[in-house]
Amino acid sequence: MLKIAIEDSNAFYKHGFELFLEKIFFHAEKYSIEVESLTKQNVLQADVIVKEFNAGAQFLCHPALKFRRRPGLIVGIYDGKKNLHHNGLPLCIKDVVFISRSESLHSISEKIFIAWKDVKANPILSHSGKCLQCKFHNLTPQQILIAKSLLRGNDIFRISQQLGLNIKAVSSHKRMIMRKFGLKSDCELLIFLKIFKKSDHPISLFDS
Repeated sequence: MLKIAIEDSNAFYKHGFELFLEKIFFHAEKYSIEVESLTKQNVLQADVIVKEFNAGAQFLCHPALKFRRRPGLIVGIYDGKKNLHHNGLPLCIKDVVFISRSESLHSISEKIFIAWKDVKANPILSHSGKCLQCKFHNLTPQQILIAKSLLRGNDIFRISQQLGLNIKAVSSHKRMIMRKFGLKSDCELLIFLKIFKKSDHPISLFDS
């Protein structure tokens, strides 16, 4: 029995990807398949995890994933045509296979087949117990304050007044946040910060 856990806010794409994975692993690999929505419980025993990654999320700590009890395949779904790189990823997803929603089925199949062969050939949870060595990206205390204010709808002028900072300093911190997480626009920044706030990321200072 191959256990697949999947998370995606796009219900149509999620359903299609479930059918696609069933076709790959059942028809090609002859596995019996069990597909469920990703939860903190089934992530522990999943053989294949499919997770949506909004811009910047690939650099965050993913607490649920670090407690996996068996080696498996992690597939990261993202928007856009630009390939996501693997430099600087946290240990819990360092072997992730990134797939763009715009990729062809042939390209996706090849990536999954190659990655699955690697998992079977090297069935080791290489990140297990190494969280203290992980270099996931973080926000500084100053950046956290600015992020909170941005989420409340304030612009850099209002933030500079609230925090008693020079406008150029606030703009600089905002640019550093965007650069740190590979964000290209204010829209990506706000989406990222909303997800960051809801996540189990170990930065308690980000509580509202």
